Amino acid sequence: MRLARALAIAASAFLAATDARADDARAVDALNAPGAVIKEESKSWKPVFDAYVAMSPPPEVKGGLASTGIWPGMPEWAAVKAWASANPGMGAALLDARKSVAFAMPYGRGKVPQQFVDKGVFIGIGDGTAVCFTDVAYLKPLGTIQAWTVAEMYRLGEEKRFDEAFDLGIACMRLLRQVADQHLLAEKTAAMQGLGDMASVQRDVLQTFLDAVPVETLERLARNGYPMIRAADAERLRRLDMPEGDRVLALALIDQVFDAQGQPDPVKFAAAMAAFQARREPMGTFGATRRWAEIANVHASADATRAKLTNIYDDWWRRWRAGYYDKILDFPTVISKTNPVRSAMVLAVTADLTKLFAMRQWINAELNGTSVAFGVAASYRKDGRWPPSISATYSVPTLKRIDFDPWKNEIPRWSYELAGSPRTMDTAFGPLQVSGSIIYAIGADREDGIAKKASADGQTGDFVAWPALRAVSRGATTK
Repeated sequence: MRLARALAIAASAFLAATDARADDARAVDALNAPGAVIKEESKSWKPVFDAYVAMSPPPEVKGGLASTGIWPGMPEWAAVKAWASANPGMGAALLDARKSVAFAMPYGRGKVPQQFVDKGVFIGIGDGTAVCFTDVAYLKPLGTIQAWTVAEMYRLGEEKRFDEAFDLGIACMRLLRQVADQHLLAEKTAAMQGLGDMASVQRDVLQTFLDAVPVETLERLARNGYPMIRAADAERLRRLDMPEGDRVLALALIDQVFDAQGQPDPVKFAAAMAAFQARREPMGTFGATRRWAEIANVHASADATRAKLTNIYDDWWRRWRAGYYDKILDFPTVISKTNPVRSAMVLAVTADLTKLFAMRQWINAELNGTSVAFGVAASYRKDGRWPPSISATYSVPTLKRIDFDPWKNEIPRWSYELAGSPRTMDTAFGPLQVSGSIIYAIGADREDGIAKKASADGQTGDFVAWPALRAVSRGATTK
């Protein structure tokens, strides 16, 4: 809520402006206000992107270079491995960023060095037509950094430098967790997706090198590595902020397209909203300007539109702070009850944040499941056999609080099966034969499917944290 108040106070400075370019500048100042209190040396964005700008270009990979698609058996592995080895500066920057307080990348092209803009490392706010247009260009370079991290983890793993490999993976995850505290929905969504993907990759690497990773390394990572991505989050990502910056931009747009009497300016309103729709729906914008001009005649006033926007965000805030099983989550949202004509502008520029709720549970499963998997693997490496239960690992390698299934209400512990012989599991990678320890969460349907059907995000089946199914589909064995 402190972030919300800071942004709201800063936003009030530009709500009287009507010129699009002036709005852009004032919106940038409002979005940057919360980060202004953080010392520059405590921000991670610039050192990491300094290292990115200095990197050599990544090799061409069929289908694109994605973090979850990199592994030693890929056709281009030799080139990818060489690229990872040739850019040690990125590893040093990620490891050094662990001591940073926040990512805190500034908004606005003019707030970053020109060489960053040239490399696509910036956040554009507004385009002179509508202040709510954003170009979060740095997300593509951020994806390249994730891909480099995975490549380097596997390269180090091949050299049996496992502490270095997993420490680097955790450093990248901490950076992504910092990015998830940025203020725009696009940033938060991309960072959350990246965080979940990188957590899953840690288990892929462990599965690939299972019989070589030292017990001490696994115990350290299970106890003080993955649970400490951001210690204040505990096991539920309690401190993950809402994307409050989108509200700031929506407020600025309201001021931009309403006249001095608080009514929609037909020309500005229609032009801005038609342009906004064209970006969202390139194939469905025929006649959009005319339709928005007609809506302007019956649309709610500026004050009513601001009030509706506030009500929508307040509703999301209450739901975001509620527990996973709070009854408020079953009630209709304010946005679902909003008049589609009188508040057409608000509905157009306000994203439905429901998907963030599902993503937060998935990321909790990825993070907690990774800690539990490393703890169980430590027990396996230490005793030469898989433990009879997850609780058998509590005393040494894992923390009991991390044994938390985010989809369970009562006794929210991960489900565990010890398969003495291979059994078939239906997965996103096709049917797989798995044995040994099987660690799974029940998924969004809240029904225990005994891990017969595994879902990558827990939405259409049980979420399997171990074995690492993507690695198994590539040939890594289960035992």
